Amino acid sequence: MNEPWIALIAVLCNAGAQLSMKYAGAAPQPMDSIAFWLSPWLLAAIALYGLSFLLMVRVFAVNPLSIATPVMAGCTFLLVTLAGWLLLGESLGYQKLAGIGCIFFGIVLLARA
Repeated sequence: MNEPWIALIAVLCNAGAQLSMKYAGAAPQPMDSIAFWLSPWLLAAIALYGLSFLLMVRVFAVNPLSIATPVMAGCTFLLVTLAGWLLLGESLGYQKLAGIGCIFFGIVLLARA
């Protein structure tokens, strides 16, 4: 993949945005309050998604879409799953580990194509 560092930063921003949304959704404020919409977690999610989007534009410009999209989506899935386990205490059973393994090997196969 061309410009892998940009792709990695985009994936990290995307995963960070998803974690920020999780924290924003768990906040005690009701969703119809202004405090919810101005939550630092929600604003961070918006900023991270925006940055991820801009970086993905560059990645897609210099890589085949059929490779860049699944590789980045798979990496985001892996990172979010691991972050959910490490940071949020979500379960990580054998089925999830098997799925992560399949995705990892799929990414390796795609990246070599």
